[in-house]
Amino acid sequence: MSDCRLYLVAPPGLASGEVELAAFLPALQKALSGGDVAAFLLRDEGAGEEQLHEILDSIRPLTQKHDVALLVENRADVAGKAGCDGIQLPPNPLAIRSVKQALGEDAIVGADCGSSRHLAMVAGEAGADYVIFDAGESETITWWAELMEVPCIAWGGITLETAPALVEAGADFLMVGQAIWTAPKGPKAAVAAFHRLLRETESELA
Repeated sequence: MSDCRLYLVAPPGLASGEVELAAFLPALQKALSGGDVAAFLLRDEGAGEEQLHEILDSIRPLTQKHDVALLVENRADVAGKAGCDGIQLPPNPLAIRSVKQALGEDAIVGADCGSSRHLAMVAGEAGADYVIFDAGESETITWWAELMEVPCIAWGGITLETAPALVEAGADFLMVGQAIWTAPKGPKAAVAAFHRLLRETESELA
């Protein structure tokens, strides 16, 4: 079993401006210093190109410092210009192939497949570098992990209490948001707690 890693997602409202960027950056810095983080995703939220660029330009130095992949949701026009490592899309094979061609084969392209095994297979065949399943779909996560080579991400309301079952199911990454940003002891302690939990869970399963 490969190590399950943490994938952070921006809090709701960051792209739209409801969450102040200046207030979020220290929280992100603390989170990234708390333990192993594989990637960070900026949600689209219908924000304009200029707004997304401003946020990504501010976040990129932090993700680069900690060797964390920086992705943006949906916006291929922004991903390339802003120097993102990749993009997350719906499981549309034409879009996946088009973005791969536009951004280059080294770009990370993920597909959010919800609960659909069929859409995940289509996305994988189109070249997606990872697929996302709803965290409640543990049987689907296990099915995918046992049969497919493309990494699988679990997403949706994941907490320290629900994480072990997802690791056991076979998720390669856990995409976590509010459990980090609203943690009572702060984002650094929250990431550290997830990191310890993931390693302990994998040791028990080994």
